[in-house]
Amino acid sequence: MWNKTKTVQALVILLVFVAYVAILFRNLNESDRRSLHLKSETEAANQALVSIRVVNVDPSTGEMTARIGVQLAGSIAKDEFTPTVNLKLLLNSSRGTQEFEFPKGRRLSPIEAVFSLDGNMNKYPFDSYESHLGMLMTTPKRTRQKQVQAGTDEEEKESANAFPQLMVGTTTFQESEPVPVRLDLSASIPRMKFEGKIVEVPGEGVEGIALRLTRAGNVIVLSVLVMVLMMSLAISVLLMAVSMLTSDNGFDLLPLSLSLTLIFGLPALRNVQPGVPPVGVMGDYLSFIWAENIVGISAVMIMVTWLRRSLRSKGQKAE
Repeated sequence: MWNKTKTVQALVILLVFVAYVAILFRNLNESDRRSLHLKSETEAANQALVSIRVVNVDPSTGEMTARIGVQLAGSIAKDEFTPTVNLKLLLNSSRGTQEFEFPKGRRLSPIEAVFSLDGNMNKYPFDSYESHLGMLMTTPKRTRQKQVQAGTDEEEKESANAFPQLMVGTTTFQESEPVPVRLDLSASIPRMKFEGKIVEVPGEGVEGIALRLTRAGNVIVLSVLVMVLMMSLAISVLLMAVSMLTSDNGFDLLPLSLSLTLIFGLPALRNVQPGVPPVGVMGDYLSFIWAENIVGISAVMIMVTWLRRSLRSKGQKAE
């Protein structure tokens, strides 16, 4: 019997160690599974390389922040950071279309833009979001025709409608011409997994990136484990309370102390979940709210039973 107990203990310790090492090695490259790197190419001699780096994601406000840098090539560039023509970059930020002007002869400075996130945070940890990064770079036309043919007007209208998120009118295409854009996007934020593709409008110079964001796999696993743990603790306390109430043995206040401790401890345990929203999401209705009610009811049951038995005992002594 002694050898069997030792063998079981050794196997449990070995299994815990193996699980720990396996999870550790799996998460060494965890960032590669949630990160995204996209590139586009263009054969145009005059082009602009727009580098986008996602630096922050805030599902609670529905916004995503990105830092954007521009490098130039061809006749529009004195060097890779100094344009020889006036340039304008249009972005479909969360606050409407934003215009950033780069005067000729001045070095290009990095900019920061905020894009919108569309999704339902109430589905945490299984929530997902979509974002569209639209952009258009233009430069003033060097020569303009006095008479614009009808066919050209139709083409300009189609160009203006090619990317409606930018809210670009036909006047923009009459007074300026698009600059071919080459995109380079990198996105790696803890807790979030990025997926996406580059959207191109052939021949228009208007490009964008369609992104889809979900919670990272380790966040989902941890959140589910926390929810299971909360329910397990609550049900265990309830079973202890019911067992004590139906027993004729002495009254034990241990379940009551556990219930009162969990009433204040469960909110702290819930907040261990990475990036968890305020109370009211789907995960709360699956575990947290039920767990709080269960431990609260268990505490009330124990206290009422204690009062009844105490009054009964006093009555018996009085007789």
